[in-house]
Amino acid sequence: MNKKEKTRSTMIEIIQTTKRSPFALLLTMVFLVSMFLFPTTSKSQDLDFSQYYNNPTYYNPAYVGLTMGLKSRLNYRRQWTGLSGDYHSYSFSADIAERSLPGAGGIGIIANQSLAGKGVLKTNTIGIMPSVRIPISKNAIFQLGALASVVTQQLNWDNLVFSDQLDPRWGNIYPTNFPGAARDKVSFPDFSFGGIFQFKPSDDLEGTIGAAVHHLTTPNQSFFEVNAKLPRKYVYNLDFIITIREDQGYYSKRQGFKLNPGMMVQHQSSMLLYTMGMNIYMSNVYLGIWYRNQTLEYDEFSTFTAMAGLNIPFNEQWRMKVMYSYEMNINSNQNFTGPSHEISLIFEFDDIGLIQKRSGGFMAPSSKRSNSPIECSPF
Repeated sequence: MNKKEKTRSTMIEIIQTTKRSPFALLLTMVFLVSMFLFPTTSKSQDLDFSQYYNNPTYYNPAYVGLTMGLKSRLNYRRQWTGLSGDYHSYSFSADIAERSLPGAGGIGIIANQSLAGKGVLKTNTIGIMPSVRIPISKNAIFQLGALASVVTQQLNWDNLVFSDQLDPRWGNIYPTNFPGAARDKVSFPDFSFGGIFQFKPSDDLEGTIGAAVHHLTTPNQSFFEVNAKLPRKYVYNLDFIITIREDQGYYSKRQGFKLNPGMMVQHQSSMLLYTMGMNIYMSNVYLGIWYRNQTLEYDEFSTFTAMAGLNIPFNEQWRMKVMYSYEMNINSNQNFTGPSHEISLIFEFDDIGLIQKRSGGFMAPSSKRSNSPIECSPF
């Protein structure tokens, strides 16, 4: 049995034991956070979302202010529900476009939180994202964006149980001799940078090509007196929006029909993840099918994701989008992790700008919209 097969066998054995024993949940918690306790033997990866297209600024800060208006996004993900200590991820982001200042793209904020092992390990991130816009032609633009953030990781030692605390019959009854870590909280600054090229060669076709690099300074995230650098993550994405039938207006019964095929590749340390699929928009309804393949140092995961959602217009320029996705493992030997659920809530206000010279107000309704078709919220 090779190293990869041994690691997979160990994971399956832990999960099966958890289902049989009332205190084996504690072993699962230890297994889930071991990558952070002993970072010299395992590299941690960032949190990830099935609906990456509904959290674009998380993956590439150049998406900030890409289209006109104010946008806010709430994303929640519950991953691996078959595990007793599953993962919960939360993300909030908001960005607003600005066209009054030469070269300005927009500015945004982001806040993320992830909980692993029933709160044993908690990671918080908060940051600010400016972007600049470089027009190439009427139907093509280039944007650059950056993220400056502060990351805090906290380990709840009270919820950890070590092997010397366990009795074969009575469970957790002994004190531990484990000396503990040098600290139970680490904080560090983190920086990311990205670029996007967006083009619209015709009225019924629009494309976006993006690339970003995260953790530029590879900060140290260790709880111990060792050097455990957070490896850089590289993100590449490509998508197209194909308009079969355009919306005829807020009060029209003839609604739009669009296709949105796309793909994304992420590379971080030994992890390589690629996602490909397509979303469909028809009569204010979203449907999507996506395939994801994640290759780790000792294992490989393949998942299938189905997405459904609604576009709820308030008027011609204000709308709310609600989307849900269900992700399941394709590999039968990894079904023990269970499915993953994800919900996204998005608000878009196309006529709100950061600075409006004519009105003289801050975040006032825009008095003038660009004539460029690439400014419109496309999907």
